[in-house]
Amino acid sequence: MNEKNNIHTDDERIRQLMQSAKKQAPDNLKYRVMHQIETESALTRKPVSAKKREGNVLKDFIGIFGTMYAVLTTLIGSAYLLKGKDFLLSSGFIWVVVLIASVFSLFWLMTRVDARVREKREKKH
Repeated sequence: MNEKNNIHTDDERIRQLMQSAKKQAPDNLKYRVMHQIETESALTRKPVSAKKREGNVLKDFIGIFGTMYAVLTTLIGSAYLLKGKDFLLSSGFIWVVVLIASVFSLFWLMTRVDARVREKREKKH
């Protein structure tokens, strides 16, 4: 019986020693874990829905060509006021208008190609 009691006290001492040696988690551990999760979710890309992509196409189109028409309107208005109607009908001015339209169209094409490449890259990963 004495031996059984002795084993019991030894077990208690071992438990106390193990509990005192156990490492305690820092107080801000929960905050650090949550911060890490938020950081990882912010850095990973979320898949873009098809509806949002279509919205981006329309947004790009309106933004680029809207700017083009604003530039052309300003150019044509100032040319009409400064040089007159005959200058607007000259071939040099028409080539300038065609060049501006071509540059904006090329820029829109580049944005579409870039969006397509990104879309394909996201599908691979």
